[in-house]
Amino acid sequence: MDFTRSELEMLYQYAAPMKEETLAGLKEIVPALERKDDLLIKMIVENTVRKLEKLAEPECSRFIAENRAAFIAERDKSICKRFAAAKVKESVLLGHDLTGTKRFMPEIRHMITVEILNNDSPVGLPGERYRFFLSDEGYKNARASESRGEVKIRSHAAVSAMTGEETRAFLLALSRLPGSRSSRKAGGGRWIA
Repeated sequence: MDFTRSELEMLYQYAAPMKEETLAGLKEIVPALERKDDLLIKMIVENTVRKLEKLAEPECSRFIAENRAAFIAERDKSICKRFAAAKVKESVLLGHDLTGTKRFMPEIRHMITVEILNNDSPVGLPGERYRFFLSDEGYKNARASESRGEVKIRSHAAVSAMTGEETRAFLLALSRLPGSRSSRKAGGGRWIA
C-alpha cells in the first residue's frame, strides 16, 4: 500500500499503539474539517483512513509504529543538525570581558575581535575568536600577526581614554559590585597589552 508524504505525516500526528485507536483519532477530526479551507486536509485524512482500514491488524500496527519511529528519527536528526550549525555559526568569544577593568586602563586605545587562523598565533587555537582591549603598541603587534597570517582581525573600534581620576572612580565602583570580575585574566600573548 502506497501512502503519500501528507498521509504519512497525518498518520504520525494521530498515531496510537493499535490500529483501532489510530483510526478512531483520525475519524474524530473529519467532521471538524468542513470549512472550505480544510477540504484538502479532510481528503488527506479520509484517504489515510481508507488505506489503514485495508491493512490487516498485526501489519497495520507495525506499519504505524515504524512510521512514527521514522518521523521521530527525522525530527531528532533535524534538531541535531540545527544545533550543530548554530554552534559553528556562533562560536564563543573569548578574551577580555566588556565589563572588565582592562577596557578602562589609560593606555587602552583599541578594541579588536580576532579569529585565530593557525597554531603560530600568539594566543588561542585555530577557529577560536577573541576580544582584546589593546594599547597602540598592542594593536600594532596584532596587525603584524594578521599580516603573517596567524589571525584575522574581524572588527576594530577606537576606545577613548578616561582620565586618571575617572579610571580610579570607576575601578573603585566596579570592585564594590557583588561578583566583580575585575580580577579575571584573559590569558597570555605577545601582543596583549
